[in-house]
Amino acid sequence: MLSIQLIDKTLQARDHDRLLRELCRNGLVLPLPLRVRMGGSPIGAAALGLRRLVELTYGPTALSRELTGLLVRAVQPGLGVLDAEGQPCPVLTAAVAAGLGRLVRDHGPLLGESLGPAESAHHHAIEALERMQDPDGLLAGRADRSASDRLLVSAFIAYLLLDDPAFAARCRRHALLTALEEALDTADTATADLIEMARMSGPTVPAPAVPNPQPELPALAA
Repeated sequence: MLSIQLIDKTLQARDHDRLLRELCRNGLVLPLPLRVRMGGSPIGAAALGLRRLVELTYGPTALSRELTGLLVRAVQPGLGVLDAEGQPCPVLTAAVAAGLGRLVRDHGPLLGESLGPAESAHHHAIEALERMQDPDGLLAGRADRSASDRLLVSAFIAYLLLDDPAFAARCRRHALLTALEEALDTADTATADLIEMARMSGPTVPAPAVPNPQPELPALAA
């Protein structure tokens, strides 16, 4: 089991990839291409580490407050979280939204002065994701050039955030789920696994209505 001490140790050592590997061993679904992408930034590991830390604790700790401050500073209003090239990154932005969202929902009343900045950064992250959502419902950044890239990123974001009420209110959740459902049969294994996990955490896409013709009544005798 991933302990609070191990989360702290890996973050202090800046061993971001090890923390992501440990999180995967504890149930996080993070395909290798996304793990490599997130491992190059302290923000992704810190965000997902905070998400797990909140699950392990009953209230704020010194480590969670430290991570909260790091994530709050990482969110740029209107842009979200930037990658190493200074471009808005949907994967990092979603990770930060997931970490801060879990913190606010589970520990909100205990956060004190930290609550306002955490709520504001969470709001800005969700708002940035809304701007990254394409007309077809999928989310992508400049680095996501291929159809498979867009699908993988979108499936991961859905997996992380479909249970977040703020994400549901701001982003077109139904369009996102519909696009993922339509691509499920042709998706690679890693993406398909994320789509299946997202389906379990979010609402199902309603099936098209099927007409139900009423049986004809026999004519009344004259």
